[in-house]
Amino acid sequence: MLDELETQAHEFYTAGEYTHALADFSVLREVRARREGPYSVKYLRALHWSVRCMRPLQLWQDTDLLCRELHAKYVRTHGRGEADTVDVAEHWAWAMVHLDAVNAAVALYVRTADAVWDTDLATARRLLGAAAVHTRRLADDSVDALAGIALTHTTELAESFRNLAKRLGNDDAAPSIDLGGATPV
Repeated sequence: MLDELETQAHEFYTAGEYTHALADFSVLREVRARREGPYSVKYLRALHWSVRCMRPLQLWQDTDLLCRELHAKYVRTHGRGEADTVDVAEHWAWAMVHLDAVNAAVALYVRTADAVWDTDLATARRLLGAAAVHTRRLADDSVDALAGIALTHTTELAESFRNLAKRLGNDDAAPSIDLGGATPV
């Protein structure tokens, strides 16, 4: 029965029926958490798909809460630089941008870029680009996005971040975008 519900949820998601998909994935989350535990692969998968459904529905507060849980569990079980962890970090940062927690979003983008720097430089630069774009939205232009964040690749990230920030310049016409190309509301 649960496998059929998961199949149905994926069909709803593929069809763009995010509300129906979210309802199904939410049921799966609850059942899987009770039966298999909050770290089971199937529970984490249902949680991740719930996050994916919430984004097009613009459920930013709920996305923030679920991503907080999922990201922490993925960091413990997968590590910061694993693809699922990075995907959740991107969803979470985008929710934080919409909740006006730009500093926290920028820090998450930077920490995630640091985690993938050695294994996926293109993704690291993309994440830094998002951080640079959103740093421009902060009221205090002197804010150093890397200040206070413990990083492995501090020098490389700082140089790359400075280069990206210079390329952005002070042109207020450039819209802030997320990694999927959507602009914030």
